Amino acid sequence: SLHAPVVLLSGACATVVACLGVCPAEVVRIRMVSRPEAYGGGSDLGGALAALRAEAEAAGAPLRSLLYSGFRPLVLRQVIFGMIKFFTFDFVVGAVLEVAPQLGDSAQTELLLSLGAGLVAGVASSLISQPADTILSRMNRGAAAAATASSASTAAAAATAAT
Repeated sequence: SLHAPVVLLSGACATVVACLGVCPAEVVRIRMVSRPEAYGGGSDLGGALAALRAEAEAAGAPLRSLLYSGFRPLVLRQVIFGMIKFFTFDFVVGAVLEVAPQLGDSAQTELLLSLGAGLVAGVASSLISQPADTILSRMNRGAAAAATASSASTAAAAATAAT
């Protein structure tokens, strides 16, 4: 049966589409939290967007490329979460309806079943995707530290050459 692969593929596709909208918001949120003084005081979205536009202009890049700069890591992290969430939700609903088919007879019990399955799916996907999220965060921190170290060594070499 292709049911499980179709559910997993659906979860992955839905997650990629969702990431198209989430990625710019994540970029703005991370900058507002990490450097509130430079990005709208941490609460002014208009100020944060103006700072992002200025950052993009200074880099000579379109704003769009800056807003989607974290797309790949975000998708990698979120696709795992989305696939597990869809699969677990589908599995829980199927298992419960197999044991108690009368739960599918009314809108109220279907709603409660969806709520319960969503709760189980959210917890399961969080537990399973957390290690991947931690690894990606450490990789990103490592890349940022390497870039900072490279900039510092380049500046030191330039200062030495100037003397």
